[in-house]
Amino acid sequence: MNKQEFLLEMRKNHTLKGRKPCFISLRFNAGKIYNEGYSEFIMSFKDGILYFQKLTKFFKKLKPALDFELNAKRFIEYRIDEKSFINALYLYDDTGRYIDICYQVGKDNSSTMMNIQRIIDEMTKDYNLKPFKEEVFDEPEEGTDSEGEGSNQEIRNKWFQKE
Repeated sequence: MNKQEFLLEMRKNHTLKGRKPCFISLRFNAGKIYNEGYSEFIMSFKDGILYFQKLTKFFKKLKPALDFELNAKRFIEYRIDEKSFINALYLYDDTGRYIDICYQVGKDNSSTMMNIQRIIDEMTKDYNLKPFKEEVFDEPEEGTDSEGEGSNQEIRNKWFQKE
């Protein structure tokens, strides 16, 4: 059964929780919102809630006991890292925590790509989500880092790990 047939079956059975369904994967990251290992989900959006419906690893069946949801009002910024086969959507909250949502790109995944953009557009319009503003730090000249703060990436990592 392909992805579209699977979604159609979910719609018929009324098991799809939201609208704009996307086939995504989540992985453990430093963002502290999703703390499990690598897993595949169907992400959907409805009434300000992001729904994550867990799929089993081998047969791609739903595993409702491991579903979860996140309130869209929680997130203030987003960023998309575009790669050749897999993109990553990062949603940041005001404490610096984030969730790393990976999705495949390409012709076979066009509905996921479009639905993710529609979700971002709706969250931007209705919940004031903004594009991520990268903090720009002056890079110290080599050998002049007397404060011990380190590189821009180290400073940024410290900022995002505050609690």
